[in-house]
Amino acid sequence: MIRMLLQSGDTIQVILGFVAVVLAAMGAIILHENAHGLVALWCGDDTAMEEGRISLNPARHFDIFGFLMFIVVGFGWARPVPIDPENFKHQKLDSFLVAIAGVLTNLILAFISIGLLAGLLAILKGVESVSTGLYYFIYFVEYLFLYGAVINLTLLAFNILPIFPLDGFRVIEAFVPNSKFCQFMRRYGTFILLGFIILSTILGYITPYADVFSLYIRAVVNGILNPMLKVFGVVF
Repeated sequence: MIRMLLQSGDTIQVILGFVAVVLAAMGAIILHENAHGLVALWCGDDTAMEEGRISLNPARHFDIFGFLMFIVVGFGWARPVPIDPENFKHQKLDSFLVAIAGVLTNLILAFISIGLLAGLLAILKGVESVSTGLYYFIYFVEYLFLYGAVINLTLLAFNILPIFPLDGFRVIEAFVPNSKFCQFMRRYGTFILLGFIILSTILGYITPYADVFSLYIRAVVNGILNPMLKVFGVVF
C-alpha cells in the first residue's frame, strides 16, 4: 500500500493517503487487541484490564518488532494482550472465544468500512465538480474507508495463520494446549513467523510469484473484500 501511494504524482494525495493508511492501521490493530481483552474480561479474566491493555491509547499496544516489520515490509502488529486462561469459567470455550474475538472484530470493521464507503459514493453520485479543498477531503475519507477495509482484512488473514503467537495458533491451543505442535510453536513460532515473512519478502524482489506470504494475504483479502463490494454495489 505504501509503495502504491508513492507512485502517485500528487504530493497532497500521497500525504493524505499515507495518513489514511496510518489511521486505518492504528484503528484496526488497537480495536483488535481491545476485543481480545474485553472478551477475556467477560469470560472472567481481568489480566488485560489490570495491566491497562484495554485502552485506545496506541502507546499501550506498541510492539518494537511489529513496528520494525511495518517499516521493512509494510506490515506489522501490536503487542499481544496478556491473557490468563486459568481465570476463565469455561477454559476451552472461553479461550476459543478470546482467540477469535480479534479477527471477528476486524471482519466487522471491514464490513462497516465498505458500507460507509458505499454511502459516501452514493452521496457523491451525480456531483460533477467540487472545490479543491472539498476534493481532497473526499479523497481522504474515501481512502480511509477503503484502506480501513483492506487493512482489517489483511490483519484477519495474518492472524488466522496457525503460528505462535497469532490467533490461529490460539484457537488450536484452546483445545489441545499440551500437544507437541503447541509446545513446538511456543518455543519456535515467533522465529518461524518472522523468518517466513522476511524470506518471502526477499524472494518477492526476485519474482512476485515467490512471495508466498503476500500471495496468501492477497488471496484471503480479495476473497472476502470482493463479495463485500458486490453486496454494497461498490464498483471501481
